[in-house]
Amino acid sequence: MKANTPQTFTRESAICLGPYIVSIEPVLHLSTVELSDIPEMVRILNINQDVYNGSALFQYPYLESHAQERIQKAHDYVTTFGINTHWAMRASPTGPLIGWAHLHFEHYDDKHPQPVHPTTGKPLRVADIGYWLSPENTGKGLATRVGKFLVQEIAHKEMDCDIVRAVSYVENMPSRKVAERAGMELELETKSILIPKLGEYRDVCCYASHRDEATRGIVKENYDY
Repeated sequence: MKANTPQTFTRESAICLGPYIVSIEPVLHLSTVELSDIPEMVRILNINQDVYNGSALFQYPYLESHAQERIQKAHDYVTTFGINTHWAMRASPTGPLIGWAHLHFEHYDDKHPQPVHPTTGKPLRVADIGYWLSPENTGKGLATRVGKFLVQEIAHKEMDCDIVRAVSYVENMPSRKVAERAGMELELETKSILIPKLGEYRDVCCYASHRDEATRGIVKENYDY
């Protein structure tokens, strides 16, 4: 192998692929998102504008090209870094997608340096999570179960995250309740940020789960989308 050749990973060698059993009653699984999920993803995200209205990223109408790009990026991350960070919620191990969960590691630069543990000085691993559920499956507690599993089992345990955060529009109470029931606590009550897809500023809030109580004073500063 030549020096400086980037390492690539296969799906067999990557971590956090699942499938995970989140719940037995009701039956709920998490597994990798696949290109075969595109038709169902497009169908669900065009039922109404709930996900569009509740997210800073998703478009409406939602096109096959949007789904293709998002899922391909998820697969590319696996082969580049060896970690899966996007999952489909399913009502059976191989059933159709009924929702989505993702985790994004925070990126740092000179303007936004990586935070360190206040006592040990160790660089902290910080991630943001997101989730949406088909309007056909709301009201069953599924998003709450996934949120809790994502924070506690995947982010903290498998991915070794020190801090896990979830950002929501201030008025998006269903999303905020998922974060609260997942064991996250309100870190920032309100902040006005630019939402590029809307071309306007919206108020967001931030919830956080800290593996170590000593890091609670470290708050999110970069809210760029």
